[in-house]
Amino acid sequence: MWDKIKERFSEKSTYVGLATAAIGVGEVAKINEAPQVAEVITQAGKAAATGDYMTAGAVGLLGLLSIFMKEKGSK
Repeated sequence: MWDKIKERFSEKSTYVGLATAAIGVGEVAKINEAPQVAEVITQAGKAAATGDYMTAGAVGLLGLLSIFMKEKGSK
């Protein structure tokens, strides 16, 4: 089973699908950041599809943090 999951996540189309789902959920839930989340998924997916899981994890985590963290000095 793990091999099937790993195989699926080595395809770039999987991440395009996840990004599209993020946009859809964002539209339904009225989440303004949904397009940015989708872009982070796409960028992380490009790295993951080539087997560069460290970069994929870093891009994903740092990208999502940058989207949802409040900027200093803003209220």
